[in-house]
Amino acid sequence: MEVNTTASTAIPKIISCDDIPSSPSSPSSPTSNSASKIPNPLADELLARCLKVSDEITLLEKKLLQRLPPKQRSKKGNLPIELRHFKNAILVEQRLLENLSYSPPTPKTQHSLRSSNLKFLESVWSIAKTCSGLQVIFRTVQLFDHPTDNAAKLRGKEKKELKRKKTPVQVDIIAQNGLEWIKVAGLSEKRLETEFAKARWEAEGFKDEDDEDGQSENGDKLDHEENGGKDINQTILEFQHDSDAFSLVKSARSMVLAAQQTRVQYLHPEITIVLPNIHYDPQNPQLGSATHTLITAILSTGARVQTSNRNIISPTPPPGDESTLTDNFGNAITNRSQSLHPNHPPLASSSSSSTQTSPESVAEAALTSLSITSDPITLITPKILLDCTILLALVSDLSHESVAEQPIFHRHILQQVRAENEEPLLPHWVFPSIEGREMICTFDAYKRFKEIVDIVGSESEKLRANALVWGGTGRDWRHPSPSKLPLKSGSNIINGGNKDTGITFTEDGEPLLPDGRTRTSLLSTLQSLSRHQVPKTLKLPITVVDSLESQIMSHNPVAAKIGPELSVVNRSSLFTAWEMGITIVTTNGSVVKRLEWLVEENRIRDDDVGPKVHLLAIARSLVGKMKKGTDILVEG
Repeated sequence: MEVNTTASTAIPKIISCDDIPSSPSSPSSPTSNSASKIPNPLADELLARCLKVSDEITLLEKKLLQRLPPKQRSKKGNLPIELRHFKNAILVEQRLLENLSYSPPTPKTQHSLRSSNLKFLESVWSIAKTCSGLQVIFRTVQLFDHPTDNAAKLRGKEKKELKRKKTPVQVDIIAQNGLEWIKVAGLSEKRLETEFAKARWEAEGFKDEDDEDGQSENGDKLDHEENGGKDINQTILEFQHDSDAFSLVKSARSMVLAAQQTRVQYLHPEITIVLPNIHYDPQNPQLGSATHTLITAILSTGARVQTSNRNIISPTPPPGDESTLTDNFGNAITNRSQSLHPNHPPLASSSSSSTQTSPESVAEAALTSLSITSDPITLITPKILLDCTILLALVSDLSHESVAEQPIFHRHILQQVRAENEEPLLPHWVFPSIEGREMICTFDAYKRFKEIVDIVGSESEKLRANALVWGGTGRDWRHPSPSKLPLKSGSNIINGGNKDTGITFTEDGEPLLPDGRTRTSLLSTLQSLSRHQVPKTLKLPITVVDSLESQIMSHNPVAAKIGPELSVVNRSSLFTAWEMGITIVTTNGSVVKRLEWLVEENRIRDDDVGPKVHLLAIARSLVGKMKKGTDILVEG
């Protein structure tokens, strides 16, 4: 995505009207000039705030670009955070304010400025900067008019009718890597109380008219039940629900319904309604107040509510800190702990109370955090499982050496050679995903990997394979998988399989293999066989563990149903990572897509989830002995 780095410089400079030279060819009277030179301070102030938001967006885009591989930086729409619609809204507001800044402060222009959409845009931007895993600002999702459980089975006319039967739902912010949808409402407490007072007044007037209509012919009033059965409080509540304030409740309900028709990482997104201009204390709710009535109505839809004092109220509060958000995996969601009001500075910590932090540095830190947490790598667990495709990419000559195109190469090898020359796989994609993390692989994946390396691998590829993976003491990959043997101890299963790796540790805590090799020597060997810089934080060796597929299939009915649909090697890696609750790193996109489909088709409960997967959609094969017309050996 191309970023306009001169966005702030391309904007016309705001100058004082006194600095505009008068035209020498048209001498004007003081009266006529004074009308055209009156400045508009309010417009200038709003424009300066608008330009500040625009500059911060540009800075965020620069930070996001810096985190992308060089080849990806020139592609449009490639940033991990989608800002296009929000940028357009800011640009529209900026142009309006630029025009008004040169106009006299007439009642018409002042009304336009007071009704500016900038305050809402600032609130959205301020809240977005406090989010973790930000993905989108301003997106329209679709709410289908009826359940779509059988949508995949519809064909022809029925499918076209289904597409027409949907309602657009506006989502202001999508964060937590898609697991949280946020709606920002600029409703103030004063406006809320005014609307509720108006609703009460209208309800009482309606009740008086209803009472007059409810009199009998002799002038006596009918009983309450005979007159419709509604008391004044119920009538007031109905009028409140028809007010503009309660349109927010309708929006929350639509978002919740749309989220129930959407799955991200096997889960339904959570809905949060943010009220940055309303203060609410759940410990002192002031029952019957306008604020309490509105928040109770929002919570009844299944959405959460966050107010200006940073409290996050859930329909079913989690144990402990009520302001803590968790996703359906049980992972804690970062709380938006900064002030939600765009004009309020973040609360200073006690450690820095004596040091004043400039707004620029605060914004810089917030944007840096946004750029980091938007990276999918942050979702990878500290311990990871590598499947056969990643192991092959880690040892391939294509990944480590400058391989020239040869006419004897298979066409897929030629494509990979060209892709590697344009964008190296290891430094830009693989190493950032695995460095600093403990790495394991299953025996089935290791066995398949060793078979491929022994058959088609070059000498350098075999040396890399020997430096990368440690199969364990006294275990031969040519023998049947240990997962077919009787189960071992419970602690052994929980820790991911075989504990008899033969690895000890030096006094410095460095792994020591039985053959005398250490992590330092393994890294040195790998570095000598690569043109790329090998990270010092790469935790070699990759250790081999027993498969846990039988364990998870014994207690997880979803895994038991979909297990026969996967190959032995794929099932071994995916199910072991699933059972251990760790991330599996793979380049096998077709298997990942099929797994997601299988989980959806065979889920038993709504909260059933599959394994955590980090997909690198760029594969590498071994080039060693590959000839034209030969099928590439890939994971079965």
